[in-house]
Amino acid sequence: MKLSIYTFVQNGLYYDFHTVAMLKHHIPLVDEIIVNEGHSTDGTYEAICGLDPKVKVFRSHWDRSDPSAWHIKFKNAARQRCTGDWCILLDCDEFIPEWEFERLRSVIETTDLDILPVAFKHFYGNYRVYKARNDSVQKTPVLGNRIHRNLASIEVWGDGANVWKTGEVYKPPTHELTFEVHHFGEVRNPARLRQKWRTQARQHNTSNPRWDWVPGFVFNLLPHDWKDPDFLADLDIYEGPLIQAVRDDPDEFVRDKNKLYHFLKRRT
Repeated sequence: MKLSIYTFVQNGLYYDFHTVAMLKHHIPLVDEIIVNEGHSTDGTYEAICGLDPKVKVFRSHWDRSDPSAWHIKFKNAARQRCTGDWCILLDCDEFIPEWEFERLRSVIETTDLDILPVAFKHFYGNYRVYKARNDSVQKTPVLGNRIHRNLASIEVWGDGANVWKTGEVYKPPTHELTFEVHHFGEVRNPARLRQKWRTQARQHNTSNPRWDWVPGFVFNLLPHDWKDPDFLADLDIYEGPLIQAVRDDPDEFVRDKNKLYHFLKRRT
């Protein structure tokens, strides 16, 4: 049973994704990782080329004429290059823990389902703090339809965070038979995090989706405050096992100097 991961990235170093760590982490799991790379200007392309023969990078020019859905076509372009019997859609800040590898392989060998869900654990600021609740202004998905057979009828759907069968009524994922995913999208440079949130808010504005043209240096001057009270009530200390990528390079997964961890320790 051949298994593929597909993803996409542009300027992943500048936007502080954990791209290199993510690709390296999943090499033992899959037979290939397909990366749609959008002609980065920050060294991302050079950083991910030659990582491993399983990591297959192709470059494409990204047409962003539709701000609300431009990334769907680039994820689908990566999906279409997958040669595995099964595929996994992951962003470059999402990690399937290595303790899930064997179980995942076993399930896809035997299941009669076409799509399998994942359950996200969202880390915030550092690898020892996570969003235990989802009441803040920044809602994060709990589940996602991400693992699927390599069928032409299955494509990236909606806002690009899930896959579904073309022409069929979408069914949200359920908690049955999920696989854990550790998401580090909120463990990044606080200026880039605030920039990301603003960009997404503009793109996903249903009445008027548009690009945000505020230059990056503005967010450097006004970065996200890790102790923003709108977020603190959702946070808790993560007591579970650490993925291999974190154990190998813990500094890669700390962006707040562990201040939130020590704050939450004092709070308890």
